[in-house]
Amino acid sequence: MNTNKPYFIVKENLQKSSITGEYFRDQVTPDVLQDVCFKITGEKDFEYLYVGNDFTNNELSATYNKGRLAILYYKDVVNFITFSEENINGRNSSVQSVATAFNIYFNCNSLTKNLFYYFLVKNGNIETSYHKFIYRLMKTVGFNFLNSQEYLTDTIEPFTSIPDLMLMRRTNSGRNQSNNPTYLTKSSSQNIDLYGKTYGASKYETSLLCYAISELAKIKNQTVTLYEVTEGNLRILPKSSRDVIQKMGNIQIVQSDFALERNSFDQNDSLRSPRYIYNLLDRLGKKKCAFCGCEIPEIIHGAHILPVAYIKKYSNLSLEQKLQMATDGNNGLWLCENHHKLFDEHIIDIAYDGKILISEYLSNSNKMFVQKITTKNNIDKNIMTEQFTQYLAKRKEVVNF
Repeated sequence: MNTNKPYFIVKENLQKSSITGEYFRDQVTPDVLQDVCFKITGEKDFEYLYVGNDFTNNELSATYNKGRLAILYYKDVVNFITFSEENINGRNSSVQSVATAFNIYFNCNSLTKNLFYYFLVKNGNIETSYHKFIYRLMKTVGFNFLNSQEYLTDTIEPFTSIPDLMLMRRTNSGRNQSNNPTYLTKSSSQNIDLYGKTYGASKYETSLLCYAISELAKIKNQTVTLYEVTEGNLRILPKSSRDVIQKMGNIQIVQSDFALERNSFDQNDSLRSPRYIYNLLDRLGKKKCAFCGCEIPEIIHGAHILPVAYIKKYSNLSLEQKLQMATDGNNGLWLCENHHKLFDEHIIDIAYDGKILISEYLSNSNKMFVQKITTKNNIDKNIMTEQFTQYLAKRKEVVNF
């Protein structure tokens, strides 16, 4: 659409308009549109049209406006503006519309297009550390903030690298790991691993993280693997998000499906489970060897306390119960490659008080070597949960140390 006068199209329905009686036009009023128009085009004279769910054109499909989106056509430019909610009630409330708006923008075929964000906030804190993290993700994927100076004390800067993003993510996560729907780590120097819940409100954060990481990974020609952590009947990312991720070209999607993991568990004495790694990240935080403190994620593994091969021998448990044990975050800890092998070979063990034990059957020279690389005497107390100790007891029943 080529217009010489700025022209807005705004879908008037919100997701729950039929229930609440509140419509998008009540929030994005002509006064708001005028401010948006002036900030983008420098013009105050414009036209606008509020449309219903059945409206469709090259940019909008016939559905309610999930993206809280207005489209401004001016000359040969298509401008996508997504708006915050007026009332910020939770950490994900400002993110839910962003991923959908980005999908619509990304799929637009116009050669000249822009992506904007406009604050409408009346109530709530929009400058938590979490929100600042989200704003930087948005800036990284191309959002321009039209009125952030009126609401925010800090300037929004895009992430410049994946280590930059990972550092803020760790700082933002804090100690309350259970609030984090996504975890970011590395399996090699060239591959970034994103473990993300892909259901409920979490799917919006996971989508946005994928978009930003995809852009940053291109700088050093890195690849990204998204492990989708599903639950019950709650499944993979929305099709629109998956389509965008696949078009970006450098993200492989691996679904952590319970049925697939059950088959893998049934057929093998080991288990490469995204769900298990996610649960360890959720319980213990970033990868850090419990025996030496190494923090190089590329060489750190999730090590089972009670090995999968022994779990499979429990005849009184169902297959589902065994799989739950094999993927339980309490049945494991982070170990570097050296210590993982030493632990699996029962050269190193853990006492019930958390003390790290070295086999007395080693030669003196080998014992000195193991002592030298094992810089910690005890594992951290936060690892020693009641459930962890129960797995440790089961291990001692079947392993002669």
